[in-house]
Amino acid sequence: MKLKISTPAKMIYQGEIEKISIPTENGNLKVMTWHPPMVTTVKPWIITLWPAENKFKPENQIYISTSKGMVFIDGKVVRIVSAEATIAPEESEDVLMKNKIALEDKIRRLKTEWSIEEIEKALIRLEKINADIQLKKMLQTA
Repeated sequence: MKLKISTPAKMIYQGEIEKISIPTENGNLKVMTWHPPMVTTVKPWIITLWPAENKFKPENQIYISTSKGMVFIDGKVVRIVSAEATIAPEESEDVLMKNKIALEDKIRRLKTEWSIEEIEKALIRLEKINADIQLKKMLQTA
């Protein structure tokens, strides 16, 4: 099965996979070849995929943090489009935590100003930072 993960800026991952686990609002969606066609939303968190050459070896999983997005499945191709996606966060865990705290403070301020659009944007960014922090921890223990 082919997988393509992209953002508006670049292609994050493209290749043959055995299976993939995608975070959605209804839980993790497990997809293998010949999955029924569907379109659904991607929730900010961690995508787990198993490249075709690895044959389900747990140590060969690839993790990608993602923000909110969409997944399109046709049984042969899985296409994920997201505002942001990261295979390896460039920032240190300390920088990510500082960004998280600053964003939480911003959200608290925005709530008093009733700026719904800005709050929503900040919450989506916060979810992505949380996914990056989790991915950073996963990569350090691997």
